[in-house]
Amino acid sequence: MTIQFSGQFHKTHVPFLGQPQLLYTLLEARPGAAVSQGRLPLNISLVLDKSGSMYGDEMAQLQAAVHWIIDQLQPEDTIAIIGFDNRTQVLVGATPAANKQTLHDAVERLKASGGTTMGPAIEAGLAEIALNQGPGRISRLIVLTDGETTGINYCREQADAAGRQEVPLVALGLGKDWNENLLEDLAQRSGSLGYADLIKGPADMAHIFQEVFSRMQVVAQELALRLLLVQGVEARKVWQVAPLIRDLSRPAVQGRTVAIDVGDLDEGGVAFLVELMMPGREPGRYRLAQAELSYTLANQPQEPTRQRVDLLVEVTTDPTAALQKESRVMNIVEKVTAHKLQTQALADAAQGNIAAATQKLRAAHTVLLDQGETALAQNALDEAERLAKGEGVSNEGRKTMILQSRKTIRLSDPDA
Repeated sequence: MTIQFSGQFHKTHVPFLGQPQLLYTLLEARPGAAVSQGRLPLNISLVLDKSGSMYGDEMAQLQAAVHWIIDQLQPEDTIAIIGFDNRTQVLVGATPAANKQTLHDAVERLKASGGTTMGPAIEAGLAEIALNQGPGRISRLIVLTDGETTGINYCREQADAAGRQEVPLVALGLGKDWNENLLEDLAQRSGSLGYADLIKGPADMAHIFQEVFSRMQVVAQELALRLLLVQGVEARKVWQVAPLIRDLSRPAVQGRTVAIDVGDLDEGGVAFLVELMMPGREPGRYRLAQAELSYTLANQPQEPTRQRVDLLVEVTTDPTAALQKESRVMNIVEKVTAHKLQTQALADAAQGNIAAATQKLRAAHTVLLDQGETALAQNALDEAERLAKGEGVSNEGRKTMILQSRKTIRLSDPDA
């Protein structure tokens, strides 16, 4: 079975107006059940903060999460485990995952003490990955920290090195006392597949590590999406919406083509939302664009597979038909809107425009509540109330709005 590829507008019929109209276009690529069974071997380094602030429940939960990852590995996978405080300790150099007891024993040697110096540990993790890096392996550098690090510029240099080495960096921040701007910067410097995430407390550690592991289950590579627009149709904005909400407009829109190089496709799939402006048309059925997906399946060296989807719309004089919308696409539009409102509110607050920031956060609260995202909705409302009282945005609230609000869109099972 190949990758399942689909595209749809937020409405199949638009009213005859004789003027330009906006259409939201959802494009999805998801592996079917047969494809999901064949992931590529992993080549990972776990770079783990063991400074004094990790003492107690934090360290116990971290060890449990790493034990879980070890249990999921296959013999052909390789793993390195690096601990750091103010010094770097290579607990396990890059090794096949066949002898899991040795790996579990190494995890138990993690002891919390000292300060936080992350740069040399990232460097050590990259060196271990390089020993087994190559075609047919998925390399990832996973970094966890719970505090501010010394040597920020050195961390950035090592993230740049990860980018040159083509090793995505997954940066995990535990609690509220770490620098989200730094971790996000490090992840972005390592390439488009790098990302940062928030672990609110020790109890959330296992869940986030499971998400990280799921996103390493690569079933296809060299995934590229092209949206070819007919004359007169314009692309205004391009958003990646799954697995994370990201604005891709600047690199993706290239005249009458939207070009997105995804790279690796994991078992969770990927989706994009494109805002198209169609010109005024007479009543009738029109093809506005053709979407093309190309990729190679894991463990199946071959010429790239290509799939195409025509995106059609009907201009109608029937007012009832023109009012009908695709609820799933509109739900995704609303969640992107909520994410934009929160990020814009943070920018407003940073510039001292408290009234605008408060208004946007209250609007985001309403949208998120309607979408069933009750925890994120409450966070937006709490931060709006803090701003109204002159208290400023909290560390935890800011991290939640930056990192967790972009994870609200989950793709459905393609075989359901």
